[in-house]
Amino acid sequence: MKKIFWLGIPFLLLAACGTEEADSPGAGPQIEEVKVAFNTDTQADPAKEVLLSVTVTQGDKAVEDADEVVYEVWQSGDRSNSEMIPAEHTEEGIYEAQTSFEEEGLYFMQAHTTARSLHVMPKQEITVGNPDPASIVSDDSDDTQGMDKMEDHSGH
Repeated sequence: MKKIFWLGIPFLLLAACGTEEADSPGAGPQIEEVKVAFNTDTQADPAKEVLLSVTVTQGDKAVEDADEVVYEVWQSGDRSNSEMIPAEHTEEGIYEAQTSFEEEGLYFMQAHTTARSLHVMPKQEITVGNPDPASIVSDDSDDTQGMDKMEDHSGH
């Protein structure tokens, strides 16, 4: 009987070890999401300088060291002719660039942002002047469509 008792103890110990929470692959500190908030107005005048601006944060801290922020800008219905405008870091997680829109219309800007090994690309509309509603084409383009143009800007 004593032999069975002594043989059973290792099994009881192994069973007890299995009740603790095991470390699983990939478990560890969670990477906080990088967020990009637009500071640019949604209205603009034709042929006037417009400040494209975003604030980049991670958690409650400003991201001062983004690898890249590039604005992709296009008129509604014409994404294939979008323009890529690199942004400069100015202060407290704010990245800015200047542009102008020559024609009235609905435009889109997408802030392709790479920071801390994460890539986010939010999009915002900008209405320039008082465009004819018939001239506005809804944007059903794939949000990753401008990624092929990003390769020209990597490493900046």
